[in-house]
Amino acid sequence: MSTLVASTAASALSSSSSPMTASTNDPKANAGIVLQGYYRKLKTMKKKYFVLYSDTKERSARLEYYDSEKKFKTNFGHPKRTIVLRTCFNINRRTDTKHKWVVALYTKDDCFCIVFDNEQDLNTWLRNLLAQQRGDDSTGDPPRPNFGE
Repeated sequence: MSTLVASTAASALSSSSSPMTASTNDPKANAGIVLQGYYRKLKTMKKKYFVLYSDTKERSARLEYYDSEKKFKTNFGHPKRTIVLRTCFNINRRTDTKHKWVVALYTKDDCFCIVFDNEQDLNTWLRNLLAQQRGDDSTGDPPRPNFGE
């Protein structure tokens, strides 16, 4: 359920399970969006629209969520929450008894969890969250959670 958007182009590649695309006339399409899609917050289990941004000159890499895609696309739609990825001391898959596919973002104040619909979405988002948290790694090794360091 995620849409992958190249940060250098306004075109989008949608996964087969999602009708979402970024339009070229959308001003946020070129704003460093890496991934976006509908998923659930673990705490409330309500569906929210998540957007992952890469580092830009203006802002750090971050995860934002909105009540809906419509609120995201409106120019005055402020996110319900923004998590700056460099403030996370750990981003990792979380074991949960009720839900199989959960990613947790740990900050000094909170643990924010997202429930995904399938393992493929979880792996895509986890890989991209870690890459954006640490910046580009040219070694080719996939980023890993930084616990135990």
